[in-house]
Amino acid sequence: MEVILWNIVLGFAILTTALVVSLYYRHKYAPIFNQLSELLADKELGETDKTNEPTERTNKLAEQTNKPTGQTDKPTDSATDETAEEDKFNKGLYEIQFSLLTDAIRDEQLYTTPKFGRKDLMRRFHMTGKRISTVFSTAGTSVPEFIRECRLEHARQLMVERPDMTLVEIATASGFVHASTFTVDFKNKYGVSPTKYREQARSEMI
Repeated sequence: MEVILWNIVLGFAILTTALVVSLYYRHKYAPIFNQLSELLADKELGETDKTNEPTERTNKLAEQTNKPTGQTDKPTDSATDETAEEDKFNKGLYEIQFSLLTDAIRDEQLYTTPKFGRKDLMRRFHMTGKRISTVFSTAGTSVPEFIRECRLEHARQLMVERPDMTLVEIATASGFVHASTFTVDFKNKYGVSPTKYREQARSEMI
């Protein structure tokens, strides 16, 4: 009897947790999914409009087909228009996916996990590596570059807010595997070494 009661309580707890998590993510990513819904709706509307075009175009096409040899008109731009619309749709979709991926990386601080990268995103969001690379490249960056920027910004904040931490501890807490890599990347981004930056930050606070 106790086992059955325990299983019931455990099942209820699991369902409650799943519901809370579902509501949290639905609220958190609602704007992104709304954008995706609007984008898909616009695409479907455009395809519907093409299907319901007046028959005049069909009649004109028939007239062109029946013209004597030597009489030709300029080619229509319908194929070009369709390609442009498809490119616009893909660009909008890439932007939405980029927001979804980068928001998760930043908000959940996924970058603090050492060696976190594209494969982790593939498993988490069920996307192909090629698709993820395309999404980031369309936004003018790459997965490693974006993660590095997040780690450097995180480290910079820790240097200001956590004077009790050593630079090695800060590098590790920010997701860097090697402190030497952190030092080189930090100097390339901010123009000074982490040690110099921290000294300047401390002098400004005095």
